[in-house]
Amino acid sequence: MAAQGKKHAGKDPVSDECEERNPFTETREEDVTDEHGEREPFAERDEHTGANTKKPEDTAEDLTAKRKRMKMDKACSKTKNKSKSALRKKQLKRQKRDYIHSLKLLNVLEEYITDEQKEEEEEEGEEEELIKIFQEQQKRWQQYRSVRRERLKEMKLLRDQFLKTLENFEDLCDRVFSDEDSELDN
Repeated sequence: MAAQGKKHAGKDPVSDECEERNPFTETREEDVTDEHGEREPFAERDEHTGANTKKPEDTAEDLTAKRKRMKMDKACSKTKNKSKSALRKKQLKRQKRDYIHSLKLLNVLEEYITDEQKEEEEEEGEEEELIKIFQEQQKRWQQYRSVRRERLKEMKLLRDQFLKTLENFEDLCDRVFSDEDSELDN
């Protein structure tokens, strides 16, 4: 805070309050020994003899305060234990839930894997069937082609025979006609 002797000569009072303190110029009314936690010597106990110099009323008050602290500590520990047990129960529930979910997930994954394996086996079976069908069709096609070649060869032979026969017939016809022409000419 601002020092009390300063005047506000055109300065903003808010900024005066925000000015930094100078610990060396400020004085406090408290004793310097209070700052370091020092107290009057032999205040509660006679340190040299170990005798308690408190009054009985102070001791009774201390005991009641100690009882209250013990009750509060006991209540706090009960609350702490309850919260720990509740947290443990919650963690156990969570672990159990996670375990159940992981088992369900494992079952689903196993079902998926078995389904995929079945589908793969079925596809392999279908592929094998298709390959067999294709091979059978290929064999039939080859047989058909070989039969067709055979027939074509036979047809060529028959055609060649027919052509030869036709040529022979033409030759024969030509000879017959030429013989007839020569007979007619004579």
